[in-house]
Amino acid sequence: MIWTLRPWIPPILACLFVAALATAAAAQAEALVVEADEVVYDEQSRQVQATGNVRLRYRGIRLTADQAQFDLAREVVTARGHVVLTDASGRELRGEALTYDVRLELVEVQRGEGVVDGFFVRSERLRAQPRRIVAEEAMLTPCDPARPAMRITARRVELVPGEDLVASQASLWLGNRRLLTLPVYRSSLRGGEETARSFPSAGYQTRDGFWVQYPFGYRAGKLSGELTLKYGTLAGVIARNRLTYRRPTFALELTAGRNQDIERRIYDQAELALHLAERRLGPLPLFASAAVQGGWFEEQATGVRTSRTRYTVAARLPTLALGPRTSLAASASWTDGFYGTGDRYGVLRGGLGLSHELSGAEVLSFTYSLVSPSGVTPFLFDAVPADELVHRGTVLYTRTGQRGPETTTFQAGAGYDFLVSSPFVLLGYGRRLPERSHWMLTGEYNLSTTDVKLTADAGMAVGTGTYATVQVVYHTLTGAYEDVDYLLSARLCDCFEVRVKYRQVRRELWLEIGLAPRP
Repeated sequence: MIWTLRPWIPPILACLFVAALATAAAAQAEALVVEADEVVYDEQSRQVQATGNVRLRYRGIRLTADQAQFDLAREVVTARGHVVLTDASGRELRGEALTYDVRLELVEVQRGEGVVDGFFVRSERLRAQPRRIVAEEAMLTPCDPARPAMRITARRVELVPGEDLVASQASLWLGNRRLLTLPVYRSSLRGGEETARSFPSAGYQTRDGFWVQYPFGYRAGKLSGELTLKYGTLAGVIARNRLTYRRPTFALELTAGRNQDIERRIYDQAELALHLAERRLGPLPLFASAAVQGGWFEEQATGVRTSRTRYTVAARLPTLALGPRTSLAASASWTDGFYGTGDRYGVLRGGLGLSHELSGAEVLSFTYSLVSPSGVTPFLFDAVPADELVHRGTVLYTRTGQRGPETTTFQAGAGYDFLVSSPFVLLGYGRRLPERSHWMLTGEYNLSTTDVKLTADAGMAVGTGTYATVQVVYHTLTGAYEDVDYLLSARLCDCFEVRVKYRQVRRELWLEIGLAPRP
């Protein structure tokens, strides 16, 4: 028997609900809902056919198409013509033709396209599962797909959402110009910043001169590798390779080559590291992790070459609710290093935060911070910079409010600095208009030295996609500026960002051009 609904029947009757049919045929608890200009149900074959403005809903998925067929026995839907599928996780795929196996959560799309972790993907044939997507004859871009400033074309692309993408026979394009073709190209998908680091970047910095950097990711069996190549007109060639063997409970890394620290000081290394994954300690809300590293280093600035063996243990208490308005979080770590010179250098780090919400707009908090080194290291890149040393406790009252579209922030507090054995008080106020402007002025008064440390941070939008910021730290006792920094960031060609930073006191100029995927 075949039941047919024709367009001349009132539109409300063209909506076919087959929950009863699904229950009788497959004992399903959730209804299949089909709406179309024409819907046909074949009771013998247990198939639903829909034509014209099709809309289908089943088990959290939503589908629109020109034509669709649903096999109730196999739970397989096929569709053609302007197909748009949104699965239960919210992922959207589009294409000319589609087959979806609901039980296996397997989608096959002809001439399909979609968005995965900020990448627009277009493919002649696309197969998607919850944790794996394979695209044949594909184009990927983090830019506007209509006119991509940067794109990758590849014979085959495999994406693991939240992890990485691997493209075979991949070409990297800048506009209409092909820069290079690689047998295998790999990019991280573990966040915007890490994804951006997977692409070539360039800039200028006073230690490196004009520089260009390219990280090349690859796989070697069960190992994932990354070869980083950098050239600076002042620093020369910097190349290093890292191989990683990753398992759920640990990761083993081998790094060899030339590296740089945060101050752009160059050193050579050959190091093996074992990182143990964070795990919960019994029933307690406490998590611990550890790492062991050993290798050989040579630092250009000091000429020191020797071995280093060190271990790190860390513990973390995640945000713990002590009441409806009170929360506590804490962390601590100890790093201990042993050198071939006989030196030993350890760093103790700790932090604690206790917060109590007085009202919806008022918060009273206590924070304790500690970064304390001990011993001696023969390497400059190992030493904790003086401006990062901290040992203080602070009680802070914060109130936020609204003045029209602006958000206001008022802060007042007091604390004790154990490094200089002195109490201090602080006061701050600022306003922020999202994507338009911001300013914040904070004063910290040291009761022992009578010094006032003034910190100012102000910025405003300069045209579309461009933001300028000035940051100043000034001490009234010495009449000296600790820092005066000027920052400018601008989005170019939709998915590239240029960052310029001039540090007046330190006489440093930074220029970086990198990838900034579209939201």
